[in-house]
Amino acid sequence: MRRRIAQAMALTVTAVGLSVVGYSTPAMALPCGVSGPDVDDSSYGKNFLRSVSLRNGPDWSCDVIGTATTANLVDYHCFVIGQTGTWTYLRTATDRYGWVWDDYLQNNGSQVHCSNG
Repeated sequence: MRRRIAQAMALTVTAVGLSVVGYSTPAMALPCGVSGPDVDDSSYGKNFLRSVSLRNGPDWSCDVIGTATTANLVDYHCFVIGQTGTWTYLRTATDRYGWVWDDYLQNNGSQVHCSNG
């Protein structure tokens, strides 16, 4: 359900962050180099399902800015629908931030859309 609702929303990036500008198709994905607001009130404790690359945007073409393993605990911030699927912006307990493809995250990542921030 979360993915279906989010697929109808499109985000645009401003110089200071994310803002919702209307409804459209998921083809209007966020560019690389953006972060997401911490609007998911979940706490640390969720684990990666596998070793992952943290990216600077919600797409496979975005730069890898770090890695994390199943030993890392994470705090989900929010999710978006990108051109290549659903992505969650998160922070690891070791203060690494980045976007991770939801299929690599327990419970499919955040349940809170980034537009809620």
